[in-house]
Amino acid sequence: MTVMTSSSGHVPEPSTGSGVRAHPKVALASDLSLIAEAVRAALASRQIDVTLLTWPGRSRDDPVHRQLARVQPDVALLIYDADTPIRMARSAMLIREWDGPWVVLTGVPRGGRWGALRAAGAASVRPNLTSLDEIYELIVLLADGQVAPCADELDELAVAWRTSQEGPAGMQERLNRLTARELQVLDLLTSGVPVRSIAAQLELSESTVRSQVRAVLHKLDVRSQLAAVALVRATEQVD
Repeated sequence: MTVMTSSSGHVPEPSTGSGVRAHPKVALASDLSLIAEAVRAALASRQIDVTLLTWPGRSRDDPVHRQLARVQPDVALLIYDADTPIRMARSAMLIREWDGPWVVLTGVPRGGRWGALRAAGAASVRPNLTSLDEIYELIVLLADGQVAPCADELDELAVAWRTSQEGPAGMQERLNRLTARELQVLDLLTSGVPVRSIAAQLELSESTVRSQVRAVLHKLDVRSQLAAVALVRATEQVD
């Protein structure tokens, strides 16, 4: 993923609706630490207070909802390519961790997946090449309690996505039921990794992994690991 952090010039610091100078607090989540650091530094140059969140799964002792409760941000920023069903489910899970405004920067083309992110609760979804100027203005706007300019378009995409979920293609909703660990196990199964190797890789017992596999099958309403993998593959074909 590439995120545009340069800008054509200095943007004056706007005021909020109450006349107070805007210095929003932002919580930033990304699986790409170098990009997260670059965006943090770029936004800090605009006097935006940015806290980097530990990516889900990297710290068992500090879940994202607890980090967000400590930070108490005005806006949360997610930089992530939700380009597969499992990554989309991870995005939805992360967005649901906090009910404030989320801005998602993604390399996924505008379409059904943007609608899925909106349905999960994103206030704004923008391409990952969005300029720093636009990101800054969007953060200040949302921190002031206003609606993102793209909201109407996202609502239309969300309606179309929900409609698609009512038919045979409606499998992403099932994936969105999984926990972070269950998504991790399913991702490895989809990559062809056997249960024994998954247990070793995740430093878990085989019985624990098998229990998680059973939970995955139950939530996806399938009877076998092959069926679960087939469901993921089929969902990848749906925009």
